[in-house]
Order: sequence, then structure tokens, then C-alpha cells
Amino acid sequence: MTEHTPSLTLSDASGEPYYKQVRDQLARQIRGGELPGGARLPSVRRLAVQLRVSVITTRRAYSDLEAAGLIRSHQGKGTFVCDEVGPLDDAAVAERSRPSHRRGDGDARGERDG
Repeated sequence: MTEHTPSLTLSDASGEPYYKQVRDQLARQIRGGELPGGARLPSVRRLAVQLRVSVITTRRAYSDLEAAGLIRSHQGKGTFVCDEVGPLDDAAVAERSRPSHRRGDGDARGERDG
């Protein structure tokens, strides 16, 4: 499957953190059809290199997009645009991204990998 390389531009002047700029630009491209359902996205590491940002930045953007149901990641296969996408709601993303402290959801200190 061919990897789709999104066109992203980051700005220091915007005042927005880089992860939000990446997240919002990808979300617009997904909803606008520039990145169609099933499209394979660059890996977190590859996108970080392309954008000259930290892997943490791209991981956070992908995590928010996955929590919003816009993309899905499959270990060993890649990250793909979902076939059906909805609106990107910051509150819903924050709620779904919040670490859970239920038994079995992390180590003894309640931390999660990710």
C-alpha cells in the first residue's frame, strides 16, 4: 500500500503547539478528502523527521486523531485514515486521551505506556 505524505506547514508565529498544528491540519485534510479513507500515513518517527519536530509531538497528534476516530494504528502495519470520520472535538479528544487508572491499565503507579 502506498504511503500518503500529507502537506503540513508548522508556524512558530501561530501560538499553537506543534502537535495541535499537525493534528488540526491532518484532520482538515482527512475531512476534506485529501487523505482518503484507508490511506496509509507516515510513521510517527518518519513524520517527525520530515517536520523536524520531536517524535513526542507527532505521537501526540496521532494519539488525538486516533481518539477522535479519524485514524487507526496497527502495530507492525502502520497508521491509516479511518473510512468513516466525524468532527474533531477537543473536549472529546481530551476525555478519550485521559489515562485510566483502573486495575490492569498500567503499572503499579497507574502510569500507561504510550
